[in-house]
Amino acid sequence: MRYIIIYFLLAIHLISCKKDTATDTQSVPPPVAVVAQYELTWQDDFNGTQLNMLDWSHRYPGARHDGVNDTTTVSTDGAGNLVLKVYSDTVSGSITHHTGMISTNKEYKYGKFEARIAFTNQSGSWSAFWIQSATMGNPIGDPQTAGMEIDVVETLTKDGRAHHNLHWDGYGTSHKTTGLITADLGVNSGAYHLYTVEWTPTYYRFFVDGVQTWEYKTIVSQKSEFMILSSEVMNYAVGSWAGPIVNGGFGTKKATTTIMKVDYVKYYRLM
Repeated sequence: MRYIIIYFLLAIHLISCKKDTATDTQSVPPPVAVVAQYELTWQDDFNGTQLNMLDWSHRYPGARHDGVNDTTTVSTDGAGNLVLKVYSDTVSGSITHHTGMISTNKEYKYGKFEARIAFTNQSGSWSAFWIQSATMGNPIGDPQTAGMEIDVVETLTKDGRAHHNLHWDGYGTSHKTTGLITADLGVNSGAYHLYTVEWTPTYYRFFVDGVQTWEYKTIVSQKSEFMILSSEVMNYAVGSWAGPIVNGGFGTKKATTTIMKVDYVKYYRLM
């Protein structure tokens, strides 16, 4: 009888150990993916009768590439859009191509940057929504400190693809770049699309219309930077970048079809 009791107690102990082991295994929670959270802290819907100069400045006024940046190319249309035009005029037989570029007065870092934009470019022109450090390339070899150029989107004539690019170490002999070109998304059709970059301390993620198109983790700026909206021109060779400027230019300010319309720009702070 004594041996029966001993065996009975031993069996209960073994069953108890198995149950405890199973319980311990099940109590270990699976790893939880960390999802970046953002809070909207600034936006411009361009609903005013003119550009709000408390938030924006005209960037690089004067000669730039093969055009001239001036304030006549930038306006609001009364329907909630910022409008950047590229146009040409001729004075005393000399043709001038007028372009536009504005940047935020404030620098931003880490967050979600987005703009809803409609692009229409012609040969020799390109337009963009981008972010840039005031000290890009200084010092060379340390883009984390110096900052980078972050092209959320660049668009070209007869090209429905979105161009995402990163540049660092200045624009001279040390210049470095990487990027991705999407499939044809109709971005140069004059239709509105939403362009977004999520910038955290460890990665950039690019989106078009809410769909992720590219991620880059190798080098990430750790410096605050300006947001920029621009339309530019340069007389490139046939088949390269923006191509040659059309003969006779882009038409008058009233007649030009080289137009960038921006519905809004928003910045969401990384929480």
